[in-house]
Amino acid sequence: MTEGRKTGIFALIAGVVALLAWATTNRNRIDTSDVTQMIGKVLFEKFTDPVNAASLKIQRYDTAKESFDDFEVSKDRSSGRWSIPSHDSYPADASKQVADASNLFIGLKVLDIASEKREEHGLYGVIAPDKTKENQGGDGVGMLVQLRDDKAAILADLIIGKEIDKKKRFARIPSEDVTYVVELETTPLSTDFKTWIEPDLLKLSSMDIENLSVRDYQIIPTNQGMVLSRNYEADLAFSSTNSQWSASRITTFEADPPVEKKIGENEQLNTTKLNDVRNTLDSLKISDVAKKPAGLAADLKGDKTKLTKEAVQSLEGRGFFPNPNQKDGNIVDFYSKSGELIATQKDGVQYLLRFGGAAGADINKAVEEGKEDTVSINRFLLVTVRLDESKFPEPQLERLPESVEELKALEKLKKAAEAPVPSVPTEPANVPLDNAPKADNAPKSDEKGSEEPKPDSAPAPTEPKKDQAAKKNARGFLVSAQAPESNAQQDKPEKVDSAAPTTDPQKEPPKPDASQEPTEEEWKERLSAER
Repeated sequence: MTEGRKTGIFALIAGVVALLAWATTNRNRIDTSDVTQMIGKVLFEKFTDPVNAASLKIQRYDTAKESFDDFEVSKDRSSGRWSIPSHDSYPADASKQVADASNLFIGLKVLDIASEKREEHGLYGVIAPDKTKENQGGDGVGMLVQLRDDKAAILADLIIGKEIDKKKRFARIPSEDVTYVVELETTPLSTDFKTWIEPDLLKLSSMDIENLSVRDYQIIPTNQGMVLSRNYEADLAFSSTNSQWSASRITTFEADPPVEKKIGENEQLNTTKLNDVRNTLDSLKISDVAKKPAGLAADLKGDKTKLTKEAVQSLEGRGFFPNPNQKDGNIVDFYSKSGELIATQKDGVQYLLRFGGAAGADINKAVEEGKEDTVSINRFLLVTVRLDESKFPEPQLERLPESVEELKALEKLKKAAEAPVPSVPTEPANVPLDNAPKADNAPKSDEKGSEEPKPDSAPAPTEPKKDQAAKKNARGFLVSAQAPESNAQQDKPEKVDSAAPTTDPQKEPPKPDASQEPTEEEWKERLSAER
């Protein structure tokens, strides 16, 4: 190759490199100009209505757990119900919270440009979360938030970085290198499961609980395997009349066979602790959930043909063990590590609680200033809701007649039962007559006007007053007094009211005979109706 040709090639290469350098410089200059123009503009212009949000996904690094939180809540297109796919699609109470989260991104404006360099993402805390790099820690990793509509189209996609002040934060769109400054409140963007659900576990009132059944036992590991150790069982009832507890049964397993314990004269149930149990059931809160494995029924009976080895290990890791004394059969009973409690309400709804192993703890921040934080121990719990059949006794059904003769016999019994019972005649009250002789020890009235005339005395010449038509005699009985009339008035016949209608007994319509027996056809019709 000649020197001239080499020189030409080098010149061509230099020209290409210069052209590339110019193009790159020019592109960067254009990008910088566009980024500067973003100040004051809305990041997600097409997202204007929070109702369009059908799913929310949040990824962040949890420093306390040293792992990534991957939280998602979504709405079913057909039913419109919210659930949490990241927690086995547990039902969520998320309508308002998703709306609050959506409103954070609607109208979100760029306040300033912090950086355009990718290598500075860690400085501003806007590195995208990546579970494959979990062992590298969360230094410089931001919180990724994605909002999608019901067709999975992205409405908002943002990595939220470090806090500048109480209102401002660094933020970055995942597909860009530019780090923005935005005004954003992150409180609605919680990955805490408890904030997205109805936390009240049982939704009951302690005042409705009237029965408690305690099954106190433990599953203890030994060299020979797991051993079931029973302590005692007790069936207790609460009386709302006197606010006292009573025990219908207490069985202890200290000896073999078990012993029924009776409460002594100088013993009594601890009412305070039993009331505390009722109140605790009223305040049980959900911390987290896990789906029970396939093959485990609601009554905690497992099908060996469906339960895998991994499923059994998962249950044992949470404190639920197969009955160590049960070796045969395909159905195996599972026992909880820390016993069982059965709570029955007045309406017959019964809750069976099985207490498993410990599941970490929650730190409850003190609300009042000067108070210390408290720690709540979490425990795995299996809850089964059922109906107490003893609260609903089976009704007594009447026997249906099989023939006309049976129907006639039943009708006869009904008539006999409905017939009025003849009243027993009672003796008339022993009312003393005015002309009866008075006893010597009869009390005398001090009032002058209360004396009665003697039987032989003549009537007074003056006409009695109308308000004296009824008065009490000396013994206190109410008697009637009638004004005397002349003999002429007594001899007069009574006048008949001419306006009163006269009835002719011969013209009255005949009354139906109540004792008339139905015909055989009518009996058959009635039998058919009864059946």
